[in-house]
Amino acid sequence: MHNTDLKGRRLLKVTSILYIILSALGLLAALGIIAVGLASGASGGEGLALGLTVSIIALGVFAIPSSLFSLVASILGLRWCGRPDRVRPLFALGLVLSAVAALNLLLSLFGDNPSALAGDLVRLVLSVLYAAGAWRNRQSLQ
Repeated sequence: MHNTDLKGRRLLKVTSILYIILSALGLLAALGIIAVGLASGASGGEGLALGLTVSIIALGVFAIPSSLFSLVASILGLRWCGRPDRVRPLFALGLVLSAVAALNLLLSLFGDNPSALAGDLVRLVLSVLYAAGAWRNRQSLQ
């Protein structure tokens, strides 16, 4: 059951494609962070160096579920953008993506990394546009 007359179809499709790219890059970055942590742990170390290694690995491990969730949501958005029977789940995913992106942005405000802040701002804008595309699809059904 596909409907190409849904108002938010194109917006949802474009934001899903961009989110797939960002999520894939996030997964690669998380795996890279884990590799760096494992490499620094393999070189040995005690005290502060060991704590830093564990912190680096934990950062990478915690980044993986977020990137995987974003990847799954964006694939579903791309796949279901023209299906009127999937409007509600896509809108719910958009709200969850927006909440996670807003939380990440708030946490980035307290850091001193401008590139992380910019990346989180881009994710927030994309997630809001994703939810808006799903909302427009929902409105076109009524």
